[in-house]
Amino acid sequence: MKKLILACIALLLGSPHVIGQTVISTVNEALELAKKQNADLQISQQNARIQSWNVTAAQSTRIPQLKFTTALDYNFVLPTQLIPAQFFGGKEGEFRGVQFGVPFNLTAGLEASAPLWNAGLKQDIRLAQQNQKLTDLQTLVLADDLSTQVARLYFATVFTQQYLALLQRNLANADSIVAIARERKDKGLIDQLEYNRSRATRLSVEDVLKQNELAYAKNLNQLRLLLHAQDLTLAPYVVPASLATVKESVGESHPKLQLRAQQLVVAQAQLKKEKLLRLPTLSAFARYQEQAQRSTFNFLNFNEKWYGIGVTGLRFEVPIYTARLRESAIGRAQVNADIAQLQLDNEQRKFQNETEELLLNYRQAVSSLKTNEEAYQLSQENLQLVLIKYRGGILSYDQYLNVFNEALNAQNKYLRTLADVMINGKLLELRN
Repeated sequence: MKKLILACIALLLGSPHVIGQTVISTVNEALELAKKQNADLQISQQNARIQSWNVTAAQSTRIPQLKFTTALDYNFVLPTQLIPAQFFGGKEGEFRGVQFGVPFNLTAGLEASAPLWNAGLKQDIRLAQQNQKLTDLQTLVLADDLSTQVARLYFATVFTQQYLALLQRNLANADSIVAIARERKDKGLIDQLEYNRSRATRLSVEDVLKQNELAYAKNLNQLRLLLHAQDLTLAPYVVPASLATVKESVGESHPKLQLRAQQLVVAQAQLKKEKLLRLPTLSAFARYQEQAQRSTFNFLNFNEKWYGIGVTGLRFEVPIYTARLRESAIGRAQVNADIAQLQLDNEQRKFQNETEELLLNYRQAVSSLKTNEEAYQLSQENLQLVLIKYRGGILSYDQYLNVFNEALNAQNKYLRTLADVMINGKLLELRN
């Protein structure tokens, strides 16, 4: 028992990659893993969190503000004022220069301000809230696009995997044909030309196999990148016995349509804000400061006197002339709103057209699948029969090659049709 436990521990320590390996069995598992681990989606979610702080910042502008201020001034040249000399006992018509102030001034105080009526600030909050919704919808659109990419890439990978199994079987058959041809050539039953043709067919099958191995590796690497899983492997794909029912009616609340609609709302909110900035604003303010004036730098001497300054009041501002700055801002906002409306209309037409195309492709693939599956099964049976007959010398190589090419064509059509059914069906499901 101890030896068994030690062997298990050694196996686990010696193969750490097995523990972290991720195995995907279905397209839904791939979609869930992408939503959890995709880097671009995580970045978009963090951007949505940033936008929530922008809402908080916009709301804070309508709350009274209080700040502490301080300033240290050094008047290295004091202002001079000419005063009639007769005030100092001098002659009339003469002036004496008098300097005012002291070199060092230290001011410290509190300033408070509060907007009483500002329509632009209120609209800023609404605009920030609409931008937050826009960012959330952008994340949903990214998740939808990611799901579409993952679904296409997953099925492309698994059906390449299926095709590799067929090609390996074809290569085994080609090896058998080459072996039979070599044996018959050695017996003088066929010439070198037929033997060379069998070898060329075998090399062609091997080349197609290697190309598809490369395509499978590339697809798998792309899928690993989207799922952010380096140790990803795919479980052998099992073709479903029956097709799942796909809802063909697609709703109008797709994230892409919602995003365009929200972009229009944001553009209209921005237009309203630019118009509101033409209105007057009213705010209250209060300020209290104390100032120390010193002829020498001795502000730590608290026996010296500080002088207080306090003011409070209202500030009323009316924009009168802005050199057409406000008109240009309103004009730009209006154009952006018009563009957003056009983009929404165009997105609705594009979405409807893409959905109809998916439906047509799905229906066509479903209607052809049964026929292509039967043709595929017959071709596999024919391939086995022609191999037996060629081995027995009943059929020529040309007759075998015709059946072999027919089998290849049936294999390709069946897998391509099955892939179209699964991909288009899943994309329609994602649109609901």
